[in-house]
Amino acid sequence: MFCGEISLFGLSRMERGAVGGLGWIVLSAVLLALADALVKWLSDTLSVWQLVTLRALVALPLLGGVMCLTGIRRRDGCRPVWVGVRSLLLVAMWLLVYLALTGLPLPAVSAALYSAPLWITLLYGLRRKRRLHGFEVGAVVIGFCGVLILLRPGTSAFSAMFWLPLAGAVLYALAAMLTATYCHDESPLVLALGLQLGFLGVGLAGLVGLSAWPLPPAWQQAAPFIATGWHPLTSPGLVETAALIAGLAVIAVVASAAMARAYQVAPAPLVAAGDYSYLAFSALWSLWLFGQTPDGWGALGIGLIVCAGLCAVRGRGDCAAKTRVPVRRARLGPGARS
Repeated sequence: MFCGEISLFGLSRMERGAVGGLGWIVLSAVLLALADALVKWLSDTLSVWQLVTLRALVALPLLGGVMCLTGIRRRDGCRPVWVGVRSLLLVAMWLLVYLALTGLPLPAVSAALYSAPLWITLLYGLRRKRRLHGFEVGAVVIGFCGVLILLRPGTSAFSAMFWLPLAGAVLYALAAMLTATYCHDESPLVLALGLQLGFLGVGLAGLVGLSAWPLPPAWQQAAPFIATGWHPLTSPGLVETAALIAGLAVIAVVASAAMARAYQVAPAPLVAAGDYSYLAFSALWSLWLFGQTPDGWGALGIGLIVCAGLCAVRGRGDCAAKTRVPVRRARLGPGARS
């Protein structure tokens, strides 16, 4: 540690970056957990196609304004086809998560989604054709046990809807691999812009398709959030709904910017580990808004998945350090979500 790097608070520049990065990722986790809770709140009022369309229509101008103010634009090395594929994978992932939120507690859905680092670890090992390290093997085993405890197949606690966030985790892992390989030189805000464009396109396609070819009434009654199109916005709840949609759009922009800043000032493995605070915040929002808490077995499963994710992050961080992989190419953790 050099004397010239000591701040007034006794922290070096590197330490200040680590603290700042954790602060930014915790802010992002708070906002993203709140966004998922608000989506669950709105699932009785809007369809998922209506929700993502309205949110994108508000978020896109905000993102465009931020990008103009900061001078961020598409870089020459960008591969728009891969950015589009990444966006569609993430849109499909979030649609599965939003559907799961209609029937499952938010903490359980969040934990199942955060099994993604385990899938990333397996995919990364297969892609590189290398043996998994000790931390990575331990992460996969512990995470698999956590998923089984969370699912509890064969018991009354099992719900087939648990497969939705788990499938979303696989899609997210694929998107993270694309981010690290074909989109690693692109600005996170540009990737966030591509994601919102994907939401807008898929949302409009869903609204138009369900308007032209409505599903059977029984399906609409069983799953109105995904099987119906445009819901009329009635005056009693119009102001509240509009405020929640605007809030979701602002959260999408601010969380993306905070996540991008976190990865700019702190090591990627440290930020990815800090991103697991999302699970704690999702539990708090779920308790406050819905009065839902996981039971003992569910809490154990969530805890094992968190431990597995941290082991996977540690394993990838050690591997990146030993092989001198640039930090920007090692961003395979939950931070790729933006």
